[in-house]
Amino acid sequence: MNTENRIGIFGGSFNPPHTGHLIVAQFAVELLNLQRLYIIPTYIPPHKPNDLAPYDLRFEWCKIIFEDQRIIVSDYEKTRQDISYSFYTVLHFSQIHNTKPYFVTGEDTLSYIEKWYNYEELLKICHFVVYPRYCNRPHEMHAREVLKEFYEQIIFLQAPLIQLSSTEIRKRVRERKSIKGMVDSRIEKQVIEYYQF
Repeated sequence: MNTENRIGIFGGSFNPPHTGHLIVAQFAVELLNLQRLYIIPTYIPPHKPNDLAPYDLRFEWCKIIFEDQRIIVSDYEKTRQDISYSFYTVLHFSQIHNTKPYFVTGEDTLSYIEKWYNYEELLKICHFVVYPRYCNRPHEMHAREVLKEFYEQIIFLQAPLIQLSSTEIRKRVRERKSIKGMVDSRIEKQVIEYYQF
């Protein structure tokens, strides 16, 4: 393994991508001293939401808003053409760069980490990085019980508390409420047009 090659993977549905995603990505690059952070929009989520925007639209939104030269939006999960399990995505980039990647995910995933495909092997092949979404980390006890010794290896990203979610944005659009400042102004109109109906 090449310990000098510091790459990160930040996956998700990005349905839609919002300013919270931008903040997390920026802090991950800085705090983890990453040379490269891959943004990986999910192609076929294991648990597909009913109102998931088409992959190509979500991918294009990500391409528009993530501008840092160290951040690359990748279509790997579309290229793979199968259910988007994080294990295979991490394995792919680990092999390409011959390194142990930093895998960035939200704190809420700790509440159901045992339901992830091959989660124990996933934790072995990456540095598991969790960014805060809540004030009191309500999922911590559950994660400790499930992950046992793996829990101590989790890196908690010391980023600002971000409770903004794609779910909330979609809800606000349906309720004809403003999402100004919640998504990049360059995609705001498209986001409203897509999720409004």
